[in-house]
Amino acid sequence: MKLLNKILLVALFSLSINLFAWDKVDPVVLAHADKGVDAIYNLDLDTAHKELSALLKEHPNYPLGLFGQTMIEWSRYEYEFEKSNKQQAKFFEDIINSSIKGIDSWLKQNGQEAQAYLALGGIYGVKARFLLANKSYVRAYFTGRKGLKYMNRAIELDPEMYDAYLGKAIYEYYAGTLPAVVRVLAKLVISGNADKGIEYLNLIKDKGRYSANTAKLLLVEISIESKKYANYPLAEQYIKEIIEKYPHNPLFRFVAIIASYQNKNYEEVKKGANDFLSKIGKEPFYKEIYIARSYTALASTYMQEGNYQEAVKVLEQSIEATKNQEMSRWQLWNIFRLAQSYDALGQRAKATEIYKSITNYKETWGIDDEAKKYLKTPFIAGTDIGLMSPP
Repeated sequence: MKLLNKILLVALFSLSINLFAWDKVDPVVLAHADKGVDAIYNLDLDTAHKELSALLKEHPNYPLGLFGQTMIEWSRYEYEFEKSNKQQAKFFEDIINSSIKGIDSWLKQNGQEAQAYLALGGIYGVKARFLLANKSYVRAYFTGRKGLKYMNRAIELDPEMYDAYLGKAIYEYYAGTLPAVVRVLAKLVISGNADKGIEYLNLIKDKGRYSANTAKLLLVEISIESKKYANYPLAEQYIKEIIEKYPHNPLFRFVAIIASYQNKNYEEVKKGANDFLSKIGKEPFYKEIYIARSYTALASTYMQEGNYQEAVKVLEQSIEATKNQEMSRWQLWNIFRLAQSYDALGQRAKATEIYKSITNYKETWGIDDEAKKYLKTPFIAGTDIGLMSPP
């Protein structure tokens, strides 16, 4: 899940509010929800919070509002803090717990409501992604299954929730591509079928009334990250279509840069990365924490081209530009790439020193595992570095 943790959850937010039967929902709720969704897709989290807070003030414990609040705090954790802030992680977990209690209370007062179960399923889905990001694979699996159970219950209560197949698509695909240790466990309970998940996603993309964009975003992730389903031109096409609808979200634009990189359009990557970097701190939603990833894009192209001297220059610029920031995945990834570049230039002592420093850094991103590999075997010039993004 290296690429679209930052996109999938926004997509799930869209799913869980749009699946409700429109004629059964208070128009005031829809007005706040529509504005909140557009704001999240454009990464305007303050506006989203304002709209959903207004919704909850008028309708306390409304499942839609509670799920929306959960999504906003996850988005802050993902987008604003790059999963690097323990305080925000704790706040996010507290929001999850309070939202689940609120929906449980709503169900007791209002009976079996499809929208409540769908929102509850969405929250457990987000929680599963959080656990997955922190390598709690077994807990993530069972939490995700619980979320799917609630989504299926929503479909039972309202069979016309056609777009709810997205929940099945996500479960089938990701359960079918779990790490080996969890895959064994999954087969004892219920196994996923990645092919079936892809089939559902394409069906929703073409026929879903509200979840077409969500399915398309997931297909972008899969087309970039999966070896079996790799389709870089398709990923580039789909993300450009999403950007046309939501032009203010910088991370959608960065995903387009990643897709160009996978397509080996390195000059386009350099142009896009420099443009992205020039907007940070100057245009809305282009935050300073995105500085590191801009340099990652530039350095990755130079490494793939075999220009390790230029890669070192760019990566050293990244370290200098982010020295006052709290360490993030992208920053540490750039430090790791710097070590690889030194290795490629034959400066093994420098590379080894950096690899060791990374293994001593306490993190859950998996970059230390990569560093351990190259402590044993040097990175060789001309080697394909693989995906641009960190683990």
